[in-house]
Amino acid sequence: MAGDSLSLKSLKTEGTLLRLRGDFDAANRISDQLKESFPKNAIGYTFNLNTLMTRLSWDENDPSFDQTILDDGAAALSLCQNEIEENPRDFHGYYNCGQAHFILTYLHAVRGNYYRAGTNGSETIYYLEETLQLNPALSDAKLHLGIAYYFADNLPPFVKVFSKYLWFIPTGNSRKSLPYVKKVTEEGEFFKDVAKYIYVDLLLKESEENRLVASEFLWKLVKKYPENKRFHIRYISLLVEMEKYRDAQIAVENFVSTWEKYNRDEIDIVLARLWATRAFFSLQDASGAIAVFGDIEKASPETRDRLPSWAKPRFSLIHAQILDLRNQRAAAVERYRKVVSMGEKYVGSKILKAAKKGLKVPFSLTAEGNAGDSGIRQIPNSP
Repeated sequence: MAGDSLSLKSLKTEGTLLRLRGDFDAANRISDQLKESFPKNAIGYTFNLNTLMTRLSWDENDPSFDQTILDDGAAALSLCQNEIEENPRDFHGYYNCGQAHFILTYLHAVRGNYYRAGTNGSETIYYLEETLQLNPALSDAKLHLGIAYYFADNLPPFVKVFSKYLWFIPTGNSRKSLPYVKKVTEEGEFFKDVAKYIYVDLLLKESEENRLVASEFLWKLVKKYPENKRFHIRYISLLVEMEKYRDAQIAVENFVSTWEKYNRDEIDIVLARLWATRAFFSLQDASGAIAVFGDIEKASPETRDRLPSWAKPRFSLIHAQILDLRNQRAAAVERYRKVVSMGEKYVGSKILKAAKKGLKVPFSLTAEGNAGDSGIRQIPNSP
C-alpha cells in the first residue's frame, strides 16, 4: 500500500508539471497510467477531468471535450462513491467526488444547463466540505471549494431570481472564497501554481486596484513555466491593461523570440501580436501598429480560423481599425459589420461598442477618445 501511494503521488506530480507546462498530450498519458495502475481509484479520471477543464476554459465554445468530460465524470463518481462506501472516514473518496462534480458544474454552466450546473455545484460544495472535515490539512481541496464558493456568490442575475426557491442553487461563502484560493497558493501540494493563476483572475474580477499584485504573480509563473503560452499571453494583456505599453511590447518580443525553442503554435504568436498592436494604438504609433499587424497577416488563413472564439471578435475589430489607418474604408466597414453580426453573446461589450463606433466614424489615433479604443477581453482563467 505504501508503494502504491508513492507511485500514485509520483504520477500526479509528473502529470501536474506537464499540465503547467502546457503539454496536454503527455498529461493525458499520465491519466491513462493512473487509470490502468489504480483501476478502483477515481484519481485517473479526476486528473483527466482537471486537464480537460483547463483545455475547455481556453475556448468555452469548443465542444471537443464535452463527451469525454461527461464520460470521465460518470466513471469518477461511480468509483468515488464506492470508495466512500468502503471507508466513509477516508477523505480520498469525498475529494475525488468533489473534483468530479466541480468539473461537471463548469461544463454545464458554460453550456447554459443551469439546472445540472446547480445540482453539481451543490454536490461540489458538500463533498469538498466533507473532505476538509476529515482532513483539514488538505489545502489543495480549498482550491476547487474556494472557486465554487466564489461563483455561487456571483451567479447570473436570472439564476439568482430562483435561488430562494430551488434547492439545487448552491450557496456560496464570500468570507472563505478568496482566502481559500490564496491559501492554496501558499500551501498547496499539487495545485499551488494552478491556484496562483486562478487567484490572479479572481483578484482582477474583484478590483482593478489588484493589477500590480496580479502582475507579480503572473511574472513569476511566466519565469517558472516559459513553455506555457497562457501565462505569457495573460501577462502581456495585463501589462496593456495597466498601460505599461513598452513593457508589453518587450514581453511580446521575448515570447515570439522563443517560438522555435518551445515549439509554439502560430495561433499563440498571432494572439501575442494582437496585444502588441493594441499597445501601438495606445501609444498613437500608427506605423508600428500597421507593421505588427502585417506580421499577423502573414499567418495562414487556417491559423486565423483556428483562433479561440473569444479572440475572433478582437482580431476582426483590430483588423478593421488597421484598415481605417490604411485609408481602406470600405474594407474596414465590412470588418466592423462582421464584429457586430457576431452579437452580444460572443462579443464583449467594449469590443462591440468600438465596432459600432467604427461604422460611424473611421478609426483614428489622433481623434480625441478614439486612440486605442479596441476594448479589453481577459484571457480565460484556467491554466
